Amino acid sequence: MKFNLKEEDALNKITSLFERRGFRRFRSGCFEEYSLYRDNESFLVGKNVITFTDLTGRLMAIRPDVTLSLIRRTEIDGARTCKYFYNESVYRRATGGKDFREISQTGAEVVGRIDGLCEVELVSLMCETLGIISPDYILDISHVGYTEGLLSEFGDRREEVKDYLSRKDVHDFIKLAQNQGYGKELVNAFISAAELDGNAVEAIEKAKKTALNVKMKSALDELEVLVSRLSVAGLDGRININFSMANDADYYSGLVFNGYIDGVPHCVLTGGRYDNLLHKFGKEGGAIGFAVYLGEIERYFASEDVTVDCLIVYDDSSEDKALKLARDCLAKGKSVRLDRNADLTGCAATEIFDLTEGVKR
Repeated sequence: MKFNLKEEDALNKITSLFERRGFRRFRSGCFEEYSLYRDNESFLVGKNVITFTDLTGRLMAIRPDVTLSLIRRTEIDGARTCKYFYNESVYRRATGGKDFREISQTGAEVVGRIDGLCEVELVSLMCETLGIISPDYILDISHVGYTEGLLSEFGDRREEVKDYLSRKDVHDFIKLAQNQGYGKELVNAFISAAELDGNAVEAIEKAKKTALNVKMKSALDELEVLVSRLSVAGLDGRININFSMANDADYYSGLVFNGYIDGVPHCVLTGGRYDNLLHKFGKEGGAIGFAVYLGEIERYFASEDVTVDCLIVYDDSSEDKALKLARDCLAKGKSVRLDRNADLTGCAATEIFDLTEGVKR
């Protein structure tokens, strides 16, 4: 499957989208102290970081993520809302890959004073961003409050159950439940969370029937308000609820997101509400954001063909003629490519001058 636009065109359209919404561009340096990523490893999509020692002996890292740099470098308080976007390269292993790569990452962050409308706006931006790449997309939404509320019911088995939930592994959970003697209500709550998938409105109604505590019910109330507001924008049909996204509660404090595009076998967008990360840096307020990894899906974009007005094909005996013809074409304001090969893959031309044959095609 190939998307109908080039990666560069998608990036330009996404950038324009952010600018029209009043987001300010953030530019980060390529290097950070390694401790920034070491101390926040659980927040990173990829755990491997390229490191080196600088001339002063500090252990440095080549940036694997932009959000951490943004939170560290910007002035944030809880009284005002700041909106940023970025288009940067990050350096880490691509999904399913073994080697480090330069990957194009673009995203948006809202920090400081966050309210429900900020969340609605950002989810709308996620949908529009995915829609620029392909009209066939789905955005999965979860809530840390719901998953944490559920996992809290399992005591010292919570990490094991969290792993089952993230893998939607009902079979192995049932074996654990039998060994531990979990009650029917608790077992049904886990199965519902693991198997719940699909239209957000219907999923929320189903989840209400198995919510066990105040934390789970409060999260569902928040999700219900969000989905109701998104329906006004006609986006509710693009939103799924997926509680298997059990993100790290040390960083995330509310909504979490994964975005998918038809034909790509992994998520291309990630994000969430990460107030706890902000507080870890000693800053007030809240934070919510997302990133889309265009570099992870570069092979799905249309080919970056070279297009020129004139292709001039020459051989040893026609080099001088080719140079003169190229000069004449350029003087007329036309673009020119000189090449010995008339059958060029990835090059389109309005006119082809084949000097080896002495004809114009």
